[in-house]
Amino acid sequence: MEKWNEELKKLLSKKYVANLLVILAVAVMALIVSGDFFAKDSSTNRLERNPMGDTLVMQQVETKSEEELVENRLKKILEEMRGAGEVEVMVTFEMGAEIVPAINTVESKDTTEEKDSNGGTRTVNSENITTSTVITNDNAGNRPLVLKEIKPQVKGVIVVAEGADDPQVKARLYEAVKTVLQIPGHQVQVYPRN
Repeated sequence: MEKWNEELKKLLSKKYVANLLVILAVAVMALIVSGDFFAKDSSTNRLERNPMGDTLVMQQVETKSEEELVENRLKKILEEMRGAGEVEVMVTFEMGAEIVPAINTVESKDTTEEKDSNGGTRTVNSENITTSTVITNDNAGNRPLVLKEIKPQVKGVIVVAEGADDPQVKARLYEAVKTVLQIPGHQVQVYPRN
């Protein structure tokens, strides 16, 4: 029994306990660092499997611009016209789309009448207007409530087509672009392709 007590005292000596605590602290730090490393690695893999992710920025990067959408649809329909052949289309806009969010306005007015000791009166009017954007919560997170979206105005269109050497095909392409985009003729140019 005495031998056990001596061995126990040796094991619990300050030097042994200090060494044990240092080893334990290093092991805990190693686990924390490796856990962060593997957690970052798994979140990257999750985003690769789900390309939409959880952020609005990623969704905007993946969507096509208004110009690209209009150009692609216009190109597709113009290429279907008899004699047009292969077509390239370029559309420019004055500005990007404008989004009008819903605004919550709180207005408060206060009128105070003060009288001083000499019999004079003073009226103090104060007005406070507070506005904030109305936020909705959906699957993608919190977003502003949009009242309307104003599409950008077309500034100009260039069409380059194989069949534009033929005046009749050129005229049909010209009229089709004016009609579909509802723009005046001076904003549309049709050229033959090389």
